[in-house]
Amino acid sequence: MTDLADRPELAPELRLVPHAFRRTFGRPARGVWYAPGVLNLLGGAVKVAAKWGAIVAGDGRDDGLLELVSVNRPVERALLPSGDVPAWAAGVEATGGATLMCSVDLPQGSGLSAAEALRTAVGLALRDLAGAPFEEPRAAALDLPGQRLLVVDTRIRRGEHQRERPFTADLGDLGAALTAYHRAQDPDPEQDAVVRAALRAGARGASTLIDPPGRPAVALVDADLVPAVKKAITKAVEVPPRYLTIVPGPFNTAASR
Repeated sequence: MTDLADRPELAPELRLVPHAFRRTFGRPARGVWYAPGVLNLLGGAVKVAAKWGAIVAGDGRDDGLLELVSVNRPVERALLPSGDVPAWAAGVEATGGATLMCSVDLPQGSGLSAAEALRTAVGLALRDLAGAPFEEPRAAALDLPGQRLLVVDTRIRRGEHQRERPFTADLGDLGAALTAYHRAQDPDPEQDAVVRAALRAGARGASTLIDPPGRPAVALVDADLVPAVKKAITKAVEVPPRYLTIVPGPFNTAASR
């Protein structure tokens, strides 16, 4: 069987993680799994997949333990179940035995739920390697022609939890629903500044996002207005944000073995 790290038909990023697994553990990975980052709108009432996400590669083990190693933080290993888990692996549940090399190309708190992407990718791997039950999250296939979801990572990270207030979503007008959700929450000043600037620049709607430890936001913007909205937001905040532009589409996960 050809090592996954050496299969030219796989995308480079899907070969990189099996290669890191082989380099670290001295054996080929049995599989590689991918899950996209998820944009949780309106408190999770609407989930939209992004092209950035999490990739894991590895094989099973017989002792029931789950060992996770990060491509970017190789010395911060997690062995689950355990009470001592590095922050990058927080929230992952051990429902089967495996050793997995992990790569997440989303910073935590950026607005695209890096932790959720990693949990999903690990869940897919455990399901295939150990037959563990796992229900994949489902995201919406939004029909928003000519519109973009502009995710704004304010780069703000806070230790205190950001509480989410209850909100009943009316999905008839996503832009109006986003703004209504924002006004029902208790946003940080940076999030509020982003939303106000986006709306002034012509966004159809904008909202705070709950993705601790970050304080991100999102705006629904006509494609031709994206540059102007970015410019207005950058002028309105002290720290230049990171921007991710999403063309809404269907949720997608993948596995190769």
